[in-house]
Amino acid sequence: MADHWGFVLAAYGLAAVVLLAYWRWLVARDRELQGAARSRVAPVSGHPRSEHASRHPVQ
Repeated sequence: MADHWGFVLAAYGLAAVVLLAYWRWLVARDRELQGAARSRVAPVSGHPRSEHASRHPVQ
């Protein structure tokens, strides 16, 4: 078992590097989305709103 400690430490090191890179990507993505949310004036839905006068009464 003592002969494998180098591989164990390398695996933990690699996992730490991958998680750190992923964390940095998430932070950058969050900043990008927060900037887009601030620059948007009004939420846009997938369809236009109908005017009250254009609606027909329910019978």
